[in-house]
Amino acid sequence: MKKFVLMTCIVCTILTLPSLSHGAEYMAGVRAGYFAWQPFMKEVGGSGMSDITWGNGVLYGPIFSILFTDNLSLSVSALLGKQSTHWQSNFSYFDSDTRVTGNYYFESFRADVDSALSYSLSQYIKVFAGYKYQYLNMDYKYTELRTDLLNEIDEVYVDSINISANKFHGPALGVGFTYPMTDVYFFSMNVSGLYMTGDIEFKDEGYDNDNLSGSRILNPKAIAKFEYPVRQIGVNVEPVIGMNPGNNLPIITVGVRYQRSRFKINETDDAFEYKWLDDTIVGAFVSIVFMF
Repeated sequence: MKKFVLMTCIVCTILTLPSLSHGAEYMAGVRAGYFAWQPFMKEVGGSGMSDITWGNGVLYGPIFSILFTDNLSLSVSALLGKQSTHWQSNFSYFDSDTRVTGNYYFESFRADVDSALSYSLSQYIKVFAGYKYQYLNMDYKYTELRTDLLNEIDEVYVDSINISANKFHGPALGVGFTYPMTDVYFFSMNVSGLYMTGDIEFKDEGYDNDNLSGSRILNPKAIAKFEYPVRQIGVNVEPVIGMNPGNNLPIITVGVRYQRSRFKINETDDAFEYKWLDDTIVGAFVSIVFMF
């Protein structure tokens, strides 16, 4: 997956390199930051899910830009990395007659690849249209006891669920604002909205024991796979403060990224109503970009 992200950025840049012969400039650099993540699984409603705490991790990736004119540019960037969270649920209610307690582990690898064609309307304002690709692979593992209202154990679970969403893509539109504070320092902010579609797959395997059957043995569960079409809408807000010292020195920026998405399974089911699920990422990053 990492190779795919890097190759996507490199190919997009190579395809636009011929424009350099016509006087265009280009920029290349890296961005890295520390991000917290509130996964959409918190709102699914499964056992232990409502107690999910914020995950965290380092995301990083390349940045490429082609400046065709003073007003027109094309950029491709990526953020990828692992985020994880661990938590304990103490006698949370699964339903009116069952409580759960257990230890839970959630780890994800994510990659966001963003491309955008930008046009400056003035010295301060630009608009941009782009396309976004998103990859998510999540491992959800837990050991759980389910008890009745008298705290007698009814069931034991040792479970592992892999959640994969590797076909999310769609258009994005946004507006940017830049304000030069001095000859060297500047402030800018980009705000964009997106719409994506794709498929999400759940693969469930593990062991369980139903004490009501009289057995004390943990039995392997049959591996179950489910795949659903999903649509996603979201917003991304990214304010930064930057420094452009000139003299062939790199442009350095420090910023914050807030990205909130809403997922919904795009399928009808008479027995279950699929609802919108919130997924939020927020964090701080530093980028270093060279102009050639």
